[in-house]
Amino acid sequence: MIQNPKIFVAGATGAIGFKLCLILKQHHYQVFGSTRSYSKAQYLEAIGVHSIIMDVFHQELLIEHIRHISPEIIIHQLTDLPYALAPELMQEARVRNAHIRDIGTKNLLLAAQKIECKKFIAQSIAFAYAPEQIYLNEESALSINSEHEILRKNAESIQNMETQITNSGLNHAILRYGKFYGAATGCQPSEYGKIHVDAAAYAAFLAIHSGHGIYQIVENDKFYCNEKAQRELNFDEHYRWKF
Repeated sequence: MIQNPKIFVAGATGAIGFKLCLILKQHHYQVFGSTRSYSKAQYLEAIGVHSIIMDVFHQELLIEHIRHISPEIIIHQLTDLPYALAPELMQEARVRNAHIRDIGTKNLLLAAQKIECKKFIAQSIAFAYAPEQIYLNEESALSINSEHEILRKNAESIQNMETQITNSGLNHAILRYGKFYGAATGCQPSEYGKIHVDAAAYAAFLAIHSGHGIYQIVENDKFYCNEKAQRELNFDEHYRWKF
């Protein structure tokens, strides 16, 4: 009998991370999940996930945990954004989130390089593209030259994170998620470039055994395309988790 690989999910109590843990446990994986909250750790333990209470910015402690667990797969689902993307909180949240994308990713990659990590899977975004493009896929240019400061900094943050992963020497999959909707997001579906949290989590699950490189994880519409993810990951935008 082939044993499923051991999984470490960074950001396991977020909207995507927790749903991913449910999917993994449903498929009988041994899962370790990180959270900064003692109270949220209880939710992980309740579904059979081994909770690790830690801060990704504490590099030495992170490396110690990863060495001890020795997971074959590391899945980066870390963000620092307010519920429902509350506008009044987003200015500070963007700064914190960029810090996670930079230093958090750096520390996770360093930890992964200390063990025999077979794959590194990371959350990115599919809405940092230059706006003049009509049809958006994995080859579309990011908005790094935008005159709009928020758009430019967001795109620079994404480019930096993805470059770190691409240059890490690790087998990897980068999942450019659309705008989330569904349980625990507080968000309604956007008109274009959207993705349900269940389908987003499912894409990370599929990437454990398939694919390499960047994938756009969205619902197909007249601007956004998920053809590569369908072809290489067997991605299904209609997936919804069930008990």
